[in-house]
Amino acid sequence: MKKALFITAIAALTAVSGKAQSLHVCNKNGTTIEIPIKEYNEIRFDAKQKFVKFTDLINDYWYSHYFATAEIDSIVPRKPLTGTPLETDVTPEVTIGSDTPSFDEITETIITDETIDEAGDFIENYTPEKRVTITFSETGVSVTPGIVSGIKFAKKGDTHLTIDATVGKVQYIVKGKCSDGSLKIYSTKKFQMMLGGLDLTNCNGPAINIQTGKTIYFTLGAGTTNSLCDGVEYDEAPTTGGKVEDQKGTLFAEGQIIFNGTGTLNITSLGGHGICSDDYIRIRSGKINILSAVKDGFHTNDIFRVGRTAAQRPEISVSCAGDAIDCGKGNVLIEAGTLTLSSAGEAIKVSNEDSDSTVSASATIRGGLIKIYTSESKSSAIKCEGNYTQSGGVVIAQTEGDGSKIINCDGSMTLSGGHLTGIATGNIHAADTTSAAGVKCAGALTVKGGTMAIKCTGEGAKAINCDSNVTIDGGSITLMAEGENYYDDTDNKKARAITCTDLTVNGGTLIASSDKDIAISADNLTLNGGTVKALSPNNASSLNSDIYINGGWLMLKCFTPDYPDSPAR
Repeated sequence: MKKALFITAIAALTAVSGKAQSLHVCNKNGTTIEIPIKEYNEIRFDAKQKFVKFTDLINDYWYSHYFATAEIDSIVPRKPLTGTPLETDVTPEVTIGSDTPSFDEITETIITDETIDEAGDFIENYTPEKRVTITFSETGVSVTPGIVSGIKFAKKGDTHLTIDATVGKVQYIVKGKCSDGSLKIYSTKKFQMMLGGLDLTNCNGPAINIQTGKTIYFTLGAGTTNSLCDGVEYDEAPTTGGKVEDQKGTLFAEGQIIFNGTGTLNITSLGGHGICSDDYIRIRSGKINILSAVKDGFHTNDIFRVGRTAAQRPEISVSCAGDAIDCGKGNVLIEAGTLTLSSAGEAIKVSNEDSDSTVSASATIRGGLIKIYTSESKSSAIKCEGNYTQSGGVVIAQTEGDGSKIINCDGSMTLSGGHLTGIATGNIHAADTTSAAGVKCAGALTVKGGTMAIKCTGEGAKAINCDSNVTIDGGSITLMAEGENYYDDTDNKKARAITCTDLTVNGGTLIASSDKDIAISADNLTLNGGTVKALSPNNASSLNSDIYINGGWLMLKCFTPDYPDSPAR
């Protein structure tokens, strides 16, 4: 600590004869702390009556508790008649269990005003006037009716169908099974594609390739299970209008893909992404399983959004070698549903590939349950070039890999509700000496509500590593850092529960623990309310900061073998 906490020692000893006794420290804000009195105990506080220290001799080490308050009202041997007791235990625990916690969701409001762009996302505003049924088999693909005004059908071989449409209000119903077939659609208008029990594999490219920039309502038929698979290697793409066509995954579309319906879609990607849009992807309902993908699970150039209809929430699972959700130029918004993401790369990645000043590249969680596991070095559960905001829902993440992160944002981070739990495990990344961290935030970090529980292990581990200020207005935050400090010729990575410039606590509870080094490291700690507990049990200071106490409680717990010459910091 940059300022010594304790100025005056005014009381020493309480000898107890065979009885467990306690002292009660009473704060003028109406809260109290009960301190068990051991066989040898020393009490200290400063001249301003703000800092209290209790020290016990255990196994030849001075074991100290420090309590800083706005102003002490009294220290009494009996429990006061008034006052709210505070828990003095500062030993935290962060675990990830198998139970599914409860979570909140936001149900969509259907927008019918067509002057609003978002109205185009709702199939409720779309009434098909033409219906075409496409049936695949191992020997061929049939179309009913065979002649439709404004729609042309062409086959390559017996099982590869191409549609060229210039009319709108069309619903394509696709079903059947084929182990070497495909469907490609060109259209100048938006359309609906309903999967009615389709099992389709294209050995040489995408199973479904939609070459239109218009909206596609991708409906999963009720009670149906549908499966799509691409090939390991794609045939050379044709050139249309002087441009080589994109074919980036098992299910590919140039335009927006809006998933709805209550059926199931299983995706296997052997050569590309699982589901890819060169515009945006929105999932409103249905069950989508990306069983495996050699690249990204979902890949979109714009927005990736998950919500829910009034009738059903979506269920999404991804297992992939790339990123589970990659949003190249836009933002991720999750308001509902259950997402289980397992990836080698980032689980959720939001970037601004074109450095467009109008793109926020942010990730926003408002509801739903997101379970994340990543395994690759320097991978993150959620990586965004912009801001991370969570106001609801539950995020449970586990990252394993040198230099890995739970939340990694280049902008600011705000938690105002919901639950964020994460364990980041990994040592120093050899190439750039990046250490693992629970939260890595370049901008300001603000907690207004909700709960955050982060544990980070490995060399130079940090539960929170913020390059700017941290402000806590409410909520419950538990931080653990377990790992050795890292040193080499050019770098110094110290293990910390939290490190930032200025830490301001106005309310809520912060518990920070480091098993090897300082728990809280900040230029300044300003406590206006709430409770801060810091633990550093291994011959180190629990707090390194200039301290300004205007309210609340500050509780420090550490070993100090060099007492009494060097007060704990």
